[in-house]
Formats: sequence, C-alpha cells, structure tokens
Amino acid sequence: MKTKGMAIIFALLALAISTASATEYQIGPEDVLEISFWQEPTLNTQVRVSQDGTITLDIIGQINAVGKTTNELENEIVRQISRINKRISQAVVRIVAYNYQYVFVSGQVNLPGKKTFEAIPDLWTILNEAGGITEFGDLSRVTIIRGGDRAGQVEIVNVAAAIGSGQADRLPRIGRQDTIEVPRMPSGIPSGDLTQQVERKNVIYAIGAVNAPGAITFEENVDIMEVLAKCGGPTAGADLSKIKVVTKDGYYAQALEFNIEKYSETGALTRYVLRREDALIVPYARRGGLFGVDWGTLATIAGVATSVILIYDRVSQSDETR
Repeated sequence: MKTKGMAIIFALLALAISTASATEYQIGPEDVLEISFWQEPTLNTQVRVSQDGTITLDIIGQINAVGKTTNELENEIVRQISRINKRISQAVVRIVAYNYQYVFVSGQVNLPGKKTFEAIPDLWTILNEAGGITEFGDLSRVTIIRGGDRAGQVEIVNVAAAIGSGQADRLPRIGRQDTIEVPRMPSGIPSGDLTQQVERKNVIYAIGAVNAPGAITFEENVDIMEVLAKCGGPTAGADLSKIKVVTKDGYYAQALEFNIEKYSETGALTRYVLRREDALIVPYARRGGLFGVDWGTLATIAGVATSVILIYDRVSQSDETR
C-alpha cells in the first residue's frame, strides 16, 4: 500500500511540474536576452534572438533558443560551454524584452503602436496599456484584425457594452500579431465632453402614452412599474409590450425594451431600476385605420372637421341675412 501511495504522489508531482513548465514562457524570435556567468563575468552579454531562432555567444557560437524556456536555455548553454571551460557550471538567462508576443494598437488611443507582453492580456488591459482611448474614441465599434494563424479574420466588438454590463471577461481573446483599432466617434463630438461637462439631473422622464408625461423627481431604487404609477399610469391606447428605457451608460446611451404585458400575464415581472436622466418611453398601440392612423384619431379628426363646417355654415348664413 505504501509503495502504491508513493507512486501516486510522484505521479502527481510529475504532473504539477509538467503543467508548470507548459505555462512558462517560451523564447521567440526578436526577444532580447541577457546572459550572465558569475564564474566568468567577462562572458556576460546581451543578445537578440534572430528570425531563424538562434543566438550567437562567444566561444560556443550559434545555439538554438526558440521554443526553450530560460531554464532550458541555461542548461543548454552550460552543457556546451563546459566542454571548453570546465570552470563554468552555471549560467543565468533573463529576458530583457518580450518582442515575440506582440500586438498592434491603432486609432483613437493615447499611445498607439506595437505593444509587447510576456503573456498577452485581455482586450481591456491592452487598451489601457495603450494609454486608454482619446476623447474621440468609440468603444462600441472596436475592430480586431487577426494575425498569426487567423490572419485576415476581422471582428467588431462592443467593448463599451461589455464593460458596462460587467462582462469584460467575455471579450474576445487577443492573439499574437493581432491589430486592435479604436475608431473615431461618428459624430466627431468628443465622447468625454458628453458626460464630463454636464452633470446629471435628478429626474426621470416619462414620455408617450402615459396620463401625465414629463419629468419626475428621481428617487433611489425606483423601477418601471413605480415610474408608470408616478406619471398617472398608461393611457388606454398604450402598447405595454414594447416599453423602452433609454439609459446613459458612461459615454453612451442604449435602449432597453420590456414587455410589461407579458410579464404581468406570467406573473414574472422583471424589476428594472431606473437611474438619473433615464427616459421611460411608452409607445401607442398601432391600430387599423386609414394611412396608418388609428380609428380613434380619425374619429376625433372627423368630429373637429364637422364642427368647423357647421360653424362656417352658420357664419355664412349670418352674413347673407345682413
């Protein structure tokens, strides 16, 4: 039993070691390495890995570096150099510049250009490494042009929506040689000015088919149904299946649609809490009619038209009797 237990322990240790080595950075072309020998400091040097994956050292000449971890390269250097100089039994390899793992960031960022990493981080981190977006940057239409094995593929990503909803971890993963482009706002209006110069008012707006449309004083933790009640409730002609809430989210505004009619029928009412300057829009139900105008509106128009005709008749008769 002891032998079997020890075998299991050794197997787990071997698995842990292999996993750790698999995730360790592997040297690539254009990486810059600092190699030092404490037993022979005169051999200390700094080298750049060539495109063919090799480095050149005094005494031993060319040696393959690509695909190796720093520890593996250290062992290989010592193995080769100790044949010539028996005194050297240790070498230290340090990566000075990770030039193999890189992406390009362009467009409306403060520090565009080539960005290098030991391990390529997530999209949001890369944008921050590029100094963040400029005041004209549009985070709703970030373009990723794939490089490497997926060269030529293009993705349009709404980074603003992902960040606003707390789902930054769902943004597409960035690979080596990818290009990230942040476009300019279509309107040309500085995005930062939209929120930085205007302080949000302490109101919520109710618009459309409600009995008392207009601005309502904002209160914390107020949902759609409560706002509907505060504005006198929906009118008889309201379409409760397509209620919209327009909400400001940082530099952007987005429209959310709610089917209050359906939620009321099923009993599973969604509670959406409104924020300052949100607009609750209750549309009018579309009804059959002439030229897209509902019959109720036509009846009103007809009634007004009839009254105008009668008044005109009476005025005309009055003129004739004079």
